[in-house]
Amino acid sequence: MSDQKNTLDRAARFTQNLEWLEKVKKVIPSGCSTLAKAPERLFPGHTPVCCTEAHHSRFTDIDGNEWLDCEMAMGTVPWGHARREIQLTVIHQLKKGTGFSLPADIELECAELIVERFEGRYPSLRFTKSGADAVSGAVRLARAGSGKSKVIATAYHGWHDWSAYGYYGSQTKERGIPVEIERSTVWINKPSYTHIQEQISALEDIACIVLCPNEWKKDELEKVVTLCRSLEIIIIFDEVTSGIRMGKQATAGEYGIWPDLLCISKGMANGLPLAAVLGPEHLMSLAGQVRFSNAHSSETTALAAAIACERLMKKAKVWPTWREPATRIMKQLESELVLLGLTEQLALKGTYASFYIHSIEEHNFQTDPFREFVVKRMAHYGIFTKGYFIFSDTHTREELIWVEEALLQILSDWKENQKHLKYANLEFSEQ
Repeated sequence: MSDQKNTLDRAARFTQNLEWLEKVKKVIPSGCSTLAKAPERLFPGHTPVCCTEAHHSRFTDIDGNEWLDCEMAMGTVPWGHARREIQLTVIHQLKKGTGFSLPADIELECAELIVERFEGRYPSLRFTKSGADAVSGAVRLARAGSGKSKVIATAYHGWHDWSAYGYYGSQTKERGIPVEIERSTVWINKPSYTHIQEQISALEDIACIVLCPNEWKKDELEKVVTLCRSLEIIIIFDEVTSGIRMGKQATAGEYGIWPDLLCISKGMANGLPLAAVLGPEHLMSLAGQVRFSNAHSSETTALAAAIACERLMKKAKVWPTWREPATRIMKQLESELVLLGLTEQLALKGTYASFYIHSIEEHNFQTDPFREFVVKRMAHYGIFTKGYFIFSDTHTREELIWVEEALLQILSDWKENQKHLKYANLEFSEQ
């Protein structure tokens, strides 16, 4: 970590970042059209809020400060920023055209490579541009295929009405969502086999259940899938965020638990917008019937990027390449939490795909004081994060050690801060 001290001075300069923030707020609500990138989730003056370019595992902010990126564009660039093999493929396609009046030849090529990666388990797929569209499309297919209407939602599955209704606190009027959505979407706040079993027993007309498998333990997930299969409830895995980062065949392949419909997106085109729904022919053949379509789903630059990613994936002996070091870091953090006596305050959550440490008593991660502590302290070390730690194929061994050492130091600093806070409160009460 000592060899990165020059980063600390650069990270202290945010003049143009703050000027840009004042301007952008007047033009773009929240400062960004992607909520997860909005400056309101950061700490202006402590962290950068605007980026100008990125290469491999680093990016440069608008003031010229270089940062080690542990956010990786919300995990959408698993091969690293501006990966040369992907760039060359996209440039080649740009010269040929980006949007045609007929299907592009590379749409079939890309689809066949993805089907091959999943070893033909899913013979059909449909492309779209966003993860939200992919999951909503899968829900539409499930309803049409089952002839039933109700959906059980268990996590964040995108901003569309059926999903956002439950995830954002069952608010309807405030979110611009019709109250009638409650009749078709059943939201389970803390999903578990028991809670799902209870809901299924009390309901009729259930078309499908949507699960984020990487948030489940394998045995519990298997029980849910077995239950739903026995009742002919279509199982949709939302692997929009986890699909590429968990393994070559997503979490489904890692667990050996396969859904009826599998949704993937983030990372499949290394930052370019692309998503897909994979499934059996009897469901996927309904895509035209249900009007599952997007004008830009067949746009060629993202398909070209995805083809380059599939080729890189095929060459990779182990995927993700950061699996072992990330797992090691997590084990070190677990041990440190025990050693420092912080297990009643803090907990580590996630997998090698993406992990974070949170306050046990704080249920909203965005307002978690420990998240703020981590983000600001990491910025001091020249490391950018929003609280999550997401790595890429281009993070070097030295960079991962740098992150590990910084995190261990931050836990120690938090412990010390809590001690001082306790003494200060004690002195105040005595006065």
